Amino acid sequence: MFDSREQIIDQLRAGEDGYAEFKEVRFGARGVISPNTEDMAAELVALANAAGGVVFLGIDDSGTVHGIPTARVNAVEQWVINIATHNCDPPIRPILRKVLLPDMTGDDQCVLITEVPRGLYVHRTSSGRYYLRIGSTKRDLTPSELARLFQQRGREYIFDEQPVLTATVDDLSRNRLEAFFGRSPTIPYLDLLRNTRVTFQDENGVDRPTIAGLLVFANEPTAFLPSGSIEAACYDGTRLSSDELVHAERLAGPVSDQIDAGIAFVAGYRPHADMPYDLDVVDEAIVNAVAHRDYAIAGSKIRLFLFADRLELYSPGKLPNTITLDDMPYRTFTRNQLLVNFLSRIRSKRTGQVFLESRGEGVRKILEDGEAHSGRRPEYELFGDELRLTLWAKEGLTTDR
Repeated sequence: MFDSREQIIDQLRAGEDGYAEFKEVRFGARGVISPNTEDMAAELVALANAAGGVVFLGIDDSGTVHGIPTARVNAVEQWVINIATHNCDPPIRPILRKVLLPDMTGDDQCVLITEVPRGLYVHRTSSGRYYLRIGSTKRDLTPSELARLFQQRGREYIFDEQPVLTATVDDLSRNRLEAFFGRSPTIPYLDLLRNTRVTFQDENGVDRPTIAGLLVFANEPTAFLPSGSIEAACYDGTRLSSDELVHAERLAGPVSDQIDAGIAFVAGYRPHADMPYDLDVVDEAIVNAVAHRDYAIAGSKIRLFLFADRLELYSPGKLPNTITLDDMPYRTFTRNQLLVNFLSRIRSKRTGQVFLESRGEGVRKILEDGEAHSGRRPEYELFGDELRLTLWAKEGLTTDR
C-alpha cells in the first residue's frame, strides 16, 4: 500500500480517506504529546476493524509535510509499537516505514508510514472502545455493528492462535511435525496443520504458522518472536549485580528445548551431590512460565536468575481474569490454550513425561514441594506486568558452580 513516493505524494494531494490518516507529530519534554496515546490507538483500531490502511506521521490534516526530526524518528517508531502492543486489544502488528518527502520549501523531511493490516479479529482500545474507519473519519461502533463485525471476523480472539505474517510453513521443522503427528497422516499435510491450528490461512490464501505453532515446531522461534526465549543468569552472591555475575545464557529454540535447557542450567550449579532445589519443582515452575506467560508483551522475556540463596523466575504478564496471588493454588487459568494443548502431548527429553498434565496442580506442587525441600515457602509476587516466583535454596547449600 502506497509503495512509491509518487503514490504517497498523490495521496497527500487527494487528502484523507478510508485508507489514509494524516497526523502531525508534536513533542514535549518527555516525548510525543500529539497525537496523544488514546487518539493514536483509536486510529490504529479503526483501520484494523475496517479494511486496513496507513497513518502518515509527520503530516498535518491538510496534507502538508512537516516531518519528524531525524534524531527522534526511532523514538516515535518505538512509541507507535508500544501503543499498538499495549493500547490495542488484541495487539496490532503494524508495518513501519521511513520515507523522505518534500515540505513546503522543497526540502526533504522524514515521515513515518504506519501501515495497519486488516484485522483478523475485532480490535478495541485499552479503554474498551471499538472504532471503525468510515471515509476520512473514525467513529464508535454501534452494538449491532459490533455484533456483525464479530460475526464477520470469525472466532474469538486467542493470542497464541494468531498467525505470524512474516513466517511461512517452510519455517516449521518437518522432523518435529512428524515426531508429533506421525509420518503418514490420514489427511493432506496442510489440512492437518490448519485443523490443528499449527497454521492459519490468511486472507490471501497463504498458510502462516500461528504463534503456538512457531513456539513448538520452528527450529528457532525467536527469528520471528524475539521475546520468545529465556534469559538465564547465575550470580555469586545474593544481589542482581554485574560484579557478581558468574555465567549467563540465552535459552532459545522450541519451547520444549527451552524448558529442558532451563532445568539443565539450574542442575549445573551444584556444589555437591545434594541439590539446593527440588528439580521437579524447578521443572514445574519453568513449564508454567513458558506455558502461561503473556507472549503479547513485546520485548519482555522470561528471566531465570540463580543467586547464592534463591532462584528467581520472572514471567511476563499479569494474572488473568479474576485470579489473585492468594487463590492461584486453587484455581486454574490458561492464557495460551493452544500452546498448553501441545505441551500436554510433548514429552520432556529429561523425564520422558509430558510437560503438562493439565490437572491444575502446578502452583500447589511448587508451593508445597518447594517448602518441603528448602524449609521455606516459595513466594509469588506481582510487579506491574510481571509475575515473579522465588524458590529458596535448601538450608546450608548454595548454588556455586
